[in-house]
Amino acid sequence: MDETAQKQIKALSFLLQFPDEKTLESLRAAAAGIEQVFAEPGRIHIRKFLQYLTETPHLALQEAFCAAFDLNPDTCMNLTYHQYKDGAKRGPALARFARAFEQAGFDLVCTDLPDYLPMVLELMSQSTNGDFQWVIAEHRQTVKMLTERLKSMQSPYAAIFQVLTELLEAVSNQYKKGA
Repeated sequence: MDETAQKQIKALSFLLQFPDEKTLESLRAAAAGIEQVFAEPGRIHIRKFLQYLTETPHLALQEAFCAAFDLNPDTCMNLTYHQYKDGAKRGPALARFARAFEQAGFDLVCTDLPDYLPMVLELMSQSTNGDFQWVIAEHRQTVKMLTERLKSMQSPYAAIFQVLTELLEAVSNQYKKGA
């Protein structure tokens, strides 16, 4: 994965964080830099989303986030849930993510499961040698499905997921070509 893709993945991870006050302050301060990481047409989606974050009252942002990701299992950001629900195969899949974080030197000190998309993106943004190619191979279709579901809900997060879907597709194609 090239440096630009790493920066884009890191920015998308940041944009998908719960919009608490601290995160919103950081996003506002970093907005111009975040936009510059993306080329058109992704930049248009990013700019629109950042405008949404700026113009929407804090509580409404949190409500929209919870409605999209916390209250609707069909659009939760836990990647393995969409493949395995709460079945027996989910445990080993979660363990694989936990090992990936451990091997990369990350301490999982939060309350989220290790397959939580913003955390996974943060992990992927640290890789230059394809260590996390398996994440893209196994979960790219899940992200694409989430994009479509968020679009049908008319969620403002659909734009961010659209950019992520396109980025994962491009990175996957790079891996296939051996780049």
